Amino acid sequence: MMNNDAPSSSSRLFISSFASRGKNTSSRCVSTTSLARNTQKEGEREQQQQPKGDDDGGKNNSQEKKAATAEGDGATGGGKEQEEEQNEEEQNEMAEKDALIVELNERHLRTLADMENLRTRTQRQNEDAKKFAVQGFAKDLLDVADNMDRACATVTEEIIAEAKNDAGKLETLLRSFKEGVELTQRQLSSGFKKNGLVKFDPVDEPFDANEHMALFNVPVGETKKEPGSVAVVTKAGYRLHDRVVRAAEVGVYQ
Repeated sequence: MMNNDAPSSSSRLFISSFASRGKNTSSRCVSTTSLARNTQKEGEREQQQQPKGDDDGGKNNSQEKKAATAEGDGATGGGKEQEEEQNEEEQNEMAEKDALIVELNERHLRTLADMENLRTRTQRQNEDAKKFAVQGFAKDLLDVADNMDRACATVTEEIIAEAKNDAGKLETLLRSFKEGVELTQRQLSSGFKKNGLVKFDPVDEPFDANEHMALFNVPVGETKKEPGSVAVVTKAGYRLHDRVVRAAEVGVYQ
């Protein structure tokens, strides 16, 4: 007779199978828990390392920004210095141009003043030349005037009265007077010639309307002169440097 309290063989198999499954399940739970813990630890490590990396990156970025800012400041400073140098050069160039303008203006004013002085001086010289053109000729005539005064002084009323009754004295007086007049004539001719004024007497020369002025006609008759030639000169002609200033007044054979 079998004992009802003793488990049957089938019951023991079920219990051992259930126990084995529980152990496997417990092992799986332990493994899963260990895996989760490991994953959590790795995540924490990554989180702990991540800020450091970010801090290093931030530091690097900050340093790069500072370097860029320093470079920008250096570039800005260099640009300012270059701009100041350029402005200084432009100011120097403008100062040189202003000085050149002042110098040219002064030269222009001096040139205008010189031209005005030259014009005034030339005008005055022209006026003086017109006014005193005959100064040399007049000076040469002074000697002639002096001789005329001396000739007139030699013939006074007293001398003429004394010479009326003395033929010899009268002759001497006339000869002296004649010599004085001839001397005056020579001086006058010399003064004329010195100034380019030449006397001409066209007797027996062919009549030239450019140099002669016919006042009357003279018959040829028995003179055997050629008709159209100058017969008589009543007033001599004068040339000034080959220019006729007075035509000779003549009578012409016809």
